[in-house]
Amino acid sequence: MKHKAFLLGLMVGIVACSGSKKEQPKEASSRPGQEQPVLKSLEREYIEPVFPEDMAQERTNWQNPDIVLKSFSNLSEKTVADVGAGAGYFSFKLAQVAQKVIALDIDPKALDYIREQKQIVGNWADNIEPRLTPPDVPNLLVNEADAVLVVNTFCFIPNQQQYFERLRNGLKPEGELVIVDFKKGNIPVGPADEMKMDARTVRSILRKAGYKRISIDERSLEYQYIIKANN
Repeated sequence: MKHKAFLLGLMVGIVACSGSKKEQPKEASSRPGQEQPVLKSLEREYIEPVFPEDMAQERTNWQNPDIVLKSFSNLSEKTVADVGAGAGYFSFKLAQVAQKVIALDIDPKALDYIREQKQIVGNWADNIEPRLTPPDVPNLLVNEADAVLVVNTFCFIPNQQQYFERLRNGLKPEGELVIVDFKKGNIPVGPADEMKMDARTVRSILRKAGYKRISIDERSLEYQYIIKANN
């Protein structure tokens, strides 16, 4: 995964594509008391994470995060890994519907930003665990995640087939994988075409990595495709 500077991680929604089984992750943030992760709290006022207002709204207009999240089955009692979490755009949205979210990124500054936002929004986001990861290793425990989301990140991952083979170790049997990335062509968001990968090429890589029931949706989002697969 090409190293993204923190500013790119924060602005990815507008200008960019924003091995063996592992016994322990290489680095993880502290987990308060190892207590059961909480869902959105009803005891405190819900506060949105602080992203620049125009940036967040512009991304929402074309990203349609509700459509992306509906690609999963019910996440209410599940752990979801957000690969390439950046500033946490999807991590905080997932935190409202999942039992636990593992926000994976190669940029420590991006993960620090997520921690700062957790302090701001209150205890409804306590179920987000920021976790530093190497570019070529998912950094999940064996069978740790029920589902994995990869948004605007696939083209930055080095040796995608090997990476997604390794990712299967951290994904439970029959676990869900959702990949969202940019279509090729003259569109107003995302990277240049030479940095993109078309949906059928991604599907071929996933097949070689061992995933099954792979489907492509190129209609739901105007500028992006959604690929769903199972471990």
